[in-house]
Amino acid sequence: MTPSEKNIVRSLVAVAWADGQLASGESSVIEGLLTGFDASEAEEKEILEYARTPRTLEKDLPLDELTREDRELLLANAGLLTQADGEQSLEEVDVLVKLVELLGFSDEEAHEILAGADDGALQLSSRSLKPD
Repeated sequence: MTPSEKNIVRSLVAVAWADGQLASGESSVIEGLLTGFDASEAEEKEILEYARTPRTLEKDLPLDELTREDRELLLANAGLLTQADGEQSLEEVDVLVKLVELLGFSDEEAHEILAGADDGALQLSSRSLKPD
């Protein structure tokens, strides 16, 4: 797992805590990202331990360490994460708005990134439902 990937996952933990709780669907998304980023057993343990404590964007977002590409990946995954438990709360919408602001994206850029993430999720879901 690269330092950038670790920063993205840690940042997503803060997004997941936006509504004051880490729901099981959100936890599953984080665990899936750890698998996708090929985290070692030690890295996975470290991140899951980190996720047990409530986090905030203001305190836990490593802005200085995120490249433009990291920021786009973070926002796209944050959009999906806020919907992981089946509904997007007002707190989660607020945290996305705050995240867009902190990451320095315009409203147009953010909309494009989030729409692309939604499209990708739909395409992935439909592909996984097709029989072999």
